[in-house]
Amino acid sequence: MGQSRRSVLQGALGVGAAGLLVGGAAPLPAVYPRSAPKGTPIGLRWLGVAGWELSFAGRSILFDPYLSRMPYADADGGLDPALPLRLDPEAVEHVAEKELTGAPELVLISHGHFDHLADVPHLLSRPGWKSRRVRTLCDTTSRNLLAAMGTPAHRMADVVAVNGGDHLQFDGYSVEVFRSLHSRQQDYSSFAPGVRDDVPARPRTLGDLVEGQTLAFQVSVEGGQSVLLTGTSNVAERELAGARPDVAVIGMSGHEVVHGYPDRLLTALGSPSVLLPCHHDDMVTPLGDSGISRTTTPGAAAALAEAAERRAPGAGTRVLDPRHLELLDVTGLPVA
Repeated sequence: MGQSRRSVLQGALGVGAAGLLVGGAAPLPAVYPRSAPKGTPIGLRWLGVAGWELSFAGRSILFDPYLSRMPYADADGGLDPALPLRLDPEAVEHVAEKELTGAPELVLISHGHFDHLADVPHLLSRPGWKSRRVRTLCDTTSRNLLAAMGTPAHRMADVVAVNGGDHLQFDGYSVEVFRSLHSRQQDYSSFAPGVRDDVPARPRTLGDLVEGQTLAFQVSVEGGQSVLLTGTSNVAERELAGARPDVAVIGMSGHEVVHGYPDRLLTALGSPSVLLPCHHDDMVTPLGDSGISRTTTPGAAAALAEAAERRAPGAGTRVLDPRHLELLDVTGLPVA
């Protein structure tokens, strides 16, 4: 494991709110035990956009792993559903081979849009992972889109269609599924809405990958901590009431027309010890040979920190400002 994979943010940046910190975390050990005893380190690696790798005890779970970073904008900078899908297999292979902990045992997909699902078929087709069982949790629309994009049959057999309300037990951890909502554009519309009840023709454009049902997932490690993963900047807060994750990954892309976001989300969650923004990069700049891109929206972490302080003044919430592909130990921080 190279140093670039183990490095973390250092230092802390004050945001003018007592008891609130924006900064980094302690590095994870290079080798994990296979079991998951109390206090097992849980690592989070930002893959760009809404994508994450969650790792513990040498095991890996992927959430919305989108790595192609293809062009998406029209002349005015808005999302253009007519643009062709331009997948980047080399970029996907670089991250899968050089940056990830190893073959994932689970892939979680929040919804069917290109910047969440498009690279999952490639990842599930990797020869290097052929001998490992990889389950995928997603809604029915995403399942049908995966099939349409040529996901191998043996992987499709391990795709589990889920809905908000599911709570599934795996070896050493559980995954709870919550109904969520997609963010809205400035005119209150949604990008590429729709469902696919059957396997469609092979998707060719960004708009062919429709939303389906948007979901959020909470991974709870037995004897460890729980991590909530969200892929959008909207919330159905009544669905999340009582979730109480230790760590929450929160979408911080445009949410100007969504009332009270992210305050409503944090109110529903209580006071997680650790918050991380996501989906706040430019989505297209290559990660580069170093694996690090600095194309994040300035102030996303600070805005999240300010919302946390409004929700629970002085609670000591930590807001980490992630950098692409750097591994953060989110369990090395005090837990309330």
